[in-house]
Amino acid sequence: MAVLLQQGLSGALVGMAIFYLLSCLLLRAWIRIDLYQLMLAMAVAFLVAIVCEVGLGKLYFVVVGEPLWQYRVWPIHDGYTSVLNFIIWPVYGYYLYLLHHVLASKRIVQRPHWSHGLASGIDGPLLEILANGFFLLFYGTFYFYYLPGDMRHYTSIQVVPLYMIMGIILTLVLGYLRERPRSWHYPLGFYLAGAGFVFVG
Repeated sequence: MAVLLQQGLSGALVGMAIFYLLSCLLLRAWIRIDLYQLMLAMAVAFLVAIVCEVGLGKLYFVVVGEPLWQYRVWPIHDGYTSVLNFIIWPVYGYYLYLLHHVLASKRIVQRPHWSHGLASGIDGPLLEILANGFFLLFYGTFYFYYLPGDMRHYTSIQVVPLYMIMGIILTLVLGYLRERPRSWHYPLGFYLAGAGFVFVG
């Protein structure tokens, strides 16, 4: 268990460092973190992503007759997700927080707001390639394995619409919560709900 946790933490920390440095380079300045907004984005992304991952993965199986992906590291929920995603999925929220900050700083506003979620169909698979590349390079295994070989099993074109659905849900939930008065009950509640979902897996 300790080795698996080390793998998840190392991947998360490397990803967070890369995302932060790239965002700072785009703005040509160090980014000051709003801790509440960051924790909110990470917690909401964790819960929405892990529930959608399992739910949409099973829906794909019902429609197509075979799974689209299988987790290879600490799998739960019939292999549709991993225990380590309590560490990994919040990093996607970290990425979204920085992306939102960069776009807002450059006054790039897209209407309606939910349409930002469609971009998850592009950045999600790209980030999957990075995640699997990291695990293969340092630990000699796929973190998750896509059965179709269209993208050498790192990800698949077929996952794009699923990421879009998840991205729209995530954007709508985050947009709603960002307009609410600040309360640490939100990030705490979403993270604990995600952890509970992992626990029953």
